[in-house]
Parts: sequence; structure tokens; C-alpha cells
Amino acid sequence: MNEKVMKSTPVRREDVIKWKKEGEIIVITYNKNLSRVEEWIRKKIGGTKEIRRPLDEYTTFIWEKCDGENTIAEIIKKFDDKFGETVAPAGARVIGFMEKMLKINVIRLKS
Repeated sequence: MNEKVMKSTPVRREDVIKWKKEGEIIVITYNKNLSRVEEWIRKKIGGTKEIRRPLDEYTTFIWEKCDGENTIAEIIKKFDDKFGETVAPAGARVIGFMEKMLKINVIRLKS
């Protein structure tokens, strides 16, 4: 990962709903990105317009750090400090989660 990305600050998108459930685990909810055909099918057969994604202990920790205050490098350090060998290599785990969250458009990076 290049230095510019490591200095970027991830921020949760405001249209993502966050709440705690079952102890410390977070469930995020976001809208499905349906095409017109998919929306037509959804209306005919039913289904929700939203996706609920429960996070585990590790991804909950990362998600909470995506508050606009921590750079990706700082998140990796804090993640490694908290979980150590359990999450090795910490950088790959954090980057992998960030990539997934960027792909589904629930976080953004600010420089």
C-alpha cells in the first residue's frame, strides 16, 4: 500500500446506520444498489432494499476506528497492539476490510 493511502483517514458514510447489538458486535445496514431490472424483480418476489452486515470482534474494532480521526496506518498499529498474533499480519487484515468497505461504498477516504 502506498504512503498516501496509509496517511488517508477512513470515514464512515453518513447514510450507513450503525448500532450495537449482542454485546459489543456492530451490525451495519446499507442500501442495496439494485439495477432497474433487479428492483422490478425485488418488487415482484419481495425482499428488502437493505443489507444488514454483522461484524465480528475484529471488524467491529476496525469499523469503530473509521471515525475520521485515525489514519489507516494508525488503525493498523492500534489493531496490532490490541490483538497481536491473533490477527497477524494486522496490515493485511485491516487493508482487506477497508477494501471491502470501500467497494460497497460504506466508507470513504479523506486525505
